[in-house]
Amino acid sequence: MLMAMNDCQQLINAATADRQLAYQCPGCSQPVRLKRGSVVVPHFAHVHVTDCHIFSEGETAEHLCGKQLLATWFAASGYKVRLEAELADLHQRPDVLVQRATAPPLALEFQCAPLSVDRLAARTHGYWRHGYQVLWLLGRPYQRQLHLNSKALKFLQYQQQWGPYLLFLHVTTANVQLLHHILTLDAEPLSYQSYWLNTKQQSVTNLRRFTATIDTLPLTTNHLQRYYQYLMLARLRHQHVFEQLQAYCYHRGGTIAQLPSWTIPTIPQLPILAVPYLVWHGHVFGALRQRTGDLTSGQLRALIWHQLRPLLARRVCLHARGQLLQQQITVIMTMLVDQRVIIKQGSVWQINAQQLKWRDR
Repeated sequence: MLMAMNDCQQLINAATADRQLAYQCPGCSQPVRLKRGSVVVPHFAHVHVTDCHIFSEGETAEHLCGKQLLATWFAASGYKVRLEAELADLHQRPDVLVQRATAPPLALEFQCAPLSVDRLAARTHGYWRHGYQVLWLLGRPYQRQLHLNSKALKFLQYQQQWGPYLLFLHVTTANVQLLHHILTLDAEPLSYQSYWLNTKQQSVTNLRRFTATIDTLPLTTNHLQRYYQYLMLARLRHQHVFEQLQAYCYHRGGTIAQLPSWTIPTIPQLPILAVPYLVWHGHVFGALRQRTGDLTSGQLRALIWHQLRPLLARRVCLHARGQLLQQQITVIMTMLVDQRVIIKQGSVWQINAQQLKWRDR
């Protein structure tokens, strides 16, 4: 921990604490010892083994340095800063709590250790329920090549000017790395753009005002061919998700290879599914084949949502999750219109049976 209580019940930073004075843990009130030297990051540690549930003795040097770096950066940028502030109504202590003018307080969480999705959800949603904003920054254990199964993706956040994004804090260089507009296209690597900022040279305002110029990457001409090869290889390797989709198709009279071409994803999308987008499109195809008669817009959206809901990954840091999901439903509805799978007839949608046939073998 970076902060401890003195005998006057004042919070003292380890970087400026007096070695001759006694200090207590703000969480459990047990005695703590100041540790400060030429190598070790200044911090406090419990004198005796304790069952303190607020502060862990397993904090790494990276985590301790990162918290101090963030506090210094935000303070230099004009924010009111509190290290390891106690939020009694939440029973939580964010690494750093900052606030500027009348804006809602912002909890900064620098995550270096493993964290379960359930615990991540509880902490994040706890902040939201009590009127706090929260920003997750990730440390070195999460700074590896980003792919669809990366542990970092559970921290995926969203805002309008950055799209889906992740923030990394590189303590040794004092750099913040923003990966923004993170998108997925089946059979292709995750796409994203990167923005670097040095906390010693640029203020928090520089990061807040950054608006990305989106570089739209052209779809490679051999994407569809590669995708069909991907499907065949996945089936040969008995990947569970494709075995399930193959069974879904088989019970409806076809195979994965016979799905119509419009079900093949060709536009990068938000990485919010636990499965390839083909699975969702295939399920929409199957659901539409079973429908008879026309659909209202509400019925159509409900049908698409019913296929989407069980396929979602747990992206618990997406504050605008409901809005984003509605946008995804609108995207697939637009695709169905463009491919003439559905045709507007007055106030209802007519299903085009010609576009709901299995492809020839």
